[in-house]
Amino acid sequence: MKILTLLFSIICSWLMCSSSLGQRSIIYNKKGRLVTTDTIKGITYLGSPYLGDIIWHQGYLIYRNQREIPAKIAYNIVFDQIFWRLNDSTDVVQALPDEFTFEGRRFIADPYKVLKVKRVTYFEVLYDGKTRLFRRWTKRLRPIDWKLYTSRVLPEDRFAAEYILTGDLYIQKEGERPKFIIPTEYSLSRFLPNMGSDLANFIASHELTDQVLVEALIQYDKRPDSLTH
Repeated sequence: MKILTLLFSIICSWLMCSSSLGQRSIIYNKKGRLVTTDTIKGITYLGSPYLGDIIWHQGYLIYRNQREIPAKIAYNIVFDQIFWRLNDSTDVVQALPDEFTFEGRRFIADPYKVLKVKRVTYFEVLYDGKTRLFRRWTKRLRPIDWKLYTSRVLPEDRFAAEYILTGDLYIQKEGERPKFIIPTEYSLSRFLPNMGSDLANFIASHELTDQVLVEALIQYDKRPDSLTH
């Protein structure tokens, strides 16, 4: 059953990528690694432009009218494209939801303009309070030097480049646009003014992981009124 599901995912992934990325196919190779091949140039890349080590995720597309559509979702983070299909269908459709969720994760749309052209990117919501914490995922191709491959490496295990996943953090205050932050004590002191000594000490005494940042924002949003001005 798992093999059939995997083959089904590969076929749908190929159909999806043919329309969004040109002549590229995405498959799992013999070693179980996800690889992307440009079928015109004959170039193979390690990884894929999609979020995660698998392409399809069971989740929901959510729209402003609170309509929720259960679907299999694939998120191309290189082009900020969302694709979906119903569980009992092989038809792959591009979507533009206001939000989508899968596996306990929530993503929200953030419209913007480039040269007066409307675009949409998506933020993963890490904390949704008065002050919000987001992560924006990106992927880029990092070239691989072919000189690093020895003669023992089979041709199918040689890749021109590898998709590298990175995630940037953003903080959004009420009525403002999300702003990029580097999670350091100094940057948080700038983005979170009037935090008070207790919160400042908390931030200074912890490694600023996602969990610590969320706890810091919870404390920040609970500040006494005397510290909010």
